[in-house]
Amino acid sequence: PNTTHVWPMTQTFSLDYKRFTTIYPTYLDSKKSTKQGRRIAIADAVEQPFVTDISEVLQKFNIRHVIQPFKGYPRDIESRWYNPGRVLVDMDDGVPLKLGLALKFDENSDSDDEIPILDMEEDDLKVTKKQLCREIAKRLPGIASRIQRLAEDARKKEEEDEKAKEAQRKKSVRPPKRRQGKKKK
Repeated sequence: PNTTHVWPMTQTFSLDYKRFTTIYPTYLDSKKSTKQGRRIAIADAVEQPFVTDISEVLQKFNIRHVIQPFKGYPRDIESRWYNPGRVLVDMDDGVPLKLGLALKFDENSDSDDEIPILDMEEDDLKVTKKQLCREIAKRLPGIASRIQRLAEDARKKEEEDEKAKEAQRKKSVRPPKRRQGKKKK
């Protein structure tokens, strides 16, 4: 099914999201290679980001976005099955100011990641897709639902490992077979 969830919900029918910037979880995943679609450095990336996690970060900063949970990243076939979805972000919604990116200007820095705000109007502030991905990835580890989900996944994996070890022990400790010899008459 082609389902779309708009945030905030009050703008469901009035929001035209055709020109929004697309962010797939694969862009932020530290387990993916650049060939598979990771768009930021491994040092900045996080493990297993979900669409709901990205949405929660954007909601926290009151940034308009749309969730499409059944869309898959074309380059990474595995993500279509195990981590589907994408988020469309309204880059004209004051993203630099809401995320605090416009406040990090250093005159002595040669980095193009920082946005100068000295002589700029609020309308002139722009943020790149890569900067947005970095900022989302930076804030993902602190999301409560993500922490809870990862703890639950770790607990399930631990239980599966215990079951596998128990099954292995049962296989290795078998009662000796009785030898059937000739019966005495």
